[in-house]
Amino acid sequence: MCRDEVYGDWYRGCSVSHTSCLETYGTNSNLFSPTRLQHFVKSYYSGERIDCNSPTCGLSVAHVHTAPNCPCPKVATDERRIQSMFHKPCDDCRNAEFARRVGR
Repeated sequence: MCRDEVYGDWYRGCSVSHTSCLETYGTNSNLFSPTRLQHFVKSYYSGERIDCNSPTCGLSVAHVHTAPNCPCPKVATDERRIQSMFHKPCDDCRNAEFARRVGR
């Protein structure tokens, strides 16, 4: 599968009790721990695409099918590039924690 390069920030220290972050970022097994949720917050896509050179990938230059109804996947995954790492909760988690504490 081809990958699009994306830059962003890596947050460590967000609490897993915030359902907004769990819904947004999921519980990917390599990011999720029982006590803390680490997640990547995207800033921007660089426009660079890393080609997988697979004949069964709809986005690759090596794609072999020419039919308009080709069943090959045409979705690129993200190749993450970390700009900054923060050992504190992200803005969404801080807002969710504040709302939880004040009952909003």
